[in-house]
Amino acid sequence: MRTPEEELARALARYEWVLANVADGIYGLDTEGRVEFVSPSAVRLTGYPPGEQRGTDQHALIHSRRADGSAYPREECPVHRAIRSGRTVMADDEVFWRKDGTAVPVELIAVPTIEDGVVTGVIVSFRDLTERRATAAQAAEIDRLAREAAASRALADRLQEALLTPPPEPDHLHVVVRYLPAGREAQVGGDWYDSFLQPDGATMLAIGDVVGHGSHAAAAMGQLRGLLRALAYDNDETPAATLGRADRTARGLAVSSLATAILARVERHPDVPVAGRRVVRWSNAGHVAPLLLAPDGSSRVLDTRPDLMLGVDPAAPRQDHTVDLDSDHTLLLVTDGLVERRGSDLDEGMARLQEALRDLGTTPLDELLDTVLSRLLPGTRDDDVAVVGVRAYPEDLPRPPEAGPNVLPPGID
Repeated sequence: MRTPEEELARALARYEWVLANVADGIYGLDTEGRVEFVSPSAVRLTGYPPGEQRGTDQHALIHSRRADGSAYPREECPVHRAIRSGRTVMADDEVFWRKDGTAVPVELIAVPTIEDGVVTGVIVSFRDLTERRATAAQAAEIDRLAREAAASRALADRLQEALLTPPPEPDHLHVVVRYLPAGREAQVGGDWYDSFLQPDGATMLAIGDVVGHGSHAAAAMGQLRGLLRALAYDNDETPAATLGRADRTARGLAVSSLATAILARVERHPDVPVAGRRVVRWSNAGHVAPLLLAPDGSSRVLDTRPDLMLGVDPAAPRQDHTVDLDSDHTLLLVTDGLVERRGSDLDEGMARLQEALRDLGTTPLDELLDTVLSRLLPGTRDDDVAVVGVRAYPEDLPRPPEAGPNVLPPGID
């Protein structure tokens, strides 16, 4: 059984242990606001040794100025309001000033000590908010950057949606396009496609990828796509000549983006009747090679040596290539997001594409593209993907229902 003196000593020891180890700073003040005791944490947080604090006016020492340096009247101080009112006062936006002159943002609670109904002092517990404020500021900055990125992404998406227009529907030729943006955590890229008819009825196809990501890449994509479309529309020059002219024009107009691209023209074979084969004439500026799919599911990569990408050297020579496009055969133009994977090369990616097409040779073209995309891109995408599919139908038979109506721009027969 402990004596009252022993119980008191034990209680005091516990009190001193708590005071020494609690993380928050603790002050004991008299009714005049003078420091009677100060915890080690309060010493550490303010920088004033105990001897410089005991008996001094706590408000005058560490609380006499606001955060902007202006005077903080004693009568407005929450600690002194607690002494005057005899009620607990809490404040979450105060500043204590360290001995080295730096400000410490704090939240505090001031609890009056009352004996026989009379206020005899106040216990002040305070907590340094520096890390919490820094964390909140960091979170706010991250949120701001996320909102800016989302707005930029939405703008780029809208730009791409506005520019990547539906393809024409020429008689006995079916053109289907697909564009898939990267996963939402990734930035939008500069992938694009185009398809339009020339005045003589030939079908022009284009696909490309501007180097870079974000709204700048999307804007550059729009400039380059519009430029190539305008230059290719109403002349009979070859795709290689048009790509070269587009490269030179872009340099002259300060459209200084690097991009890969394929420009192709689907035209009737000059040496066969109307109901015969078509020929595809294309030029490749550093882009993924086209692929030709037969009805039996066999395919071949039209793997010619690609010319220099756009934006490097406008004077670089460019070559044209040709391939026959027989009825019921399908030509595919893709961007690298469909076939490239980390840890594997482009040849492996093209082999995966050919394998994915093996049972789709006679599948309706819309379904074919959707199936290939689902097979090769089952999860979140790291890059944008654009695909153009073109299938030729016999001209001596009606246009298949799955190819849609025959829709042509005004003035083109």
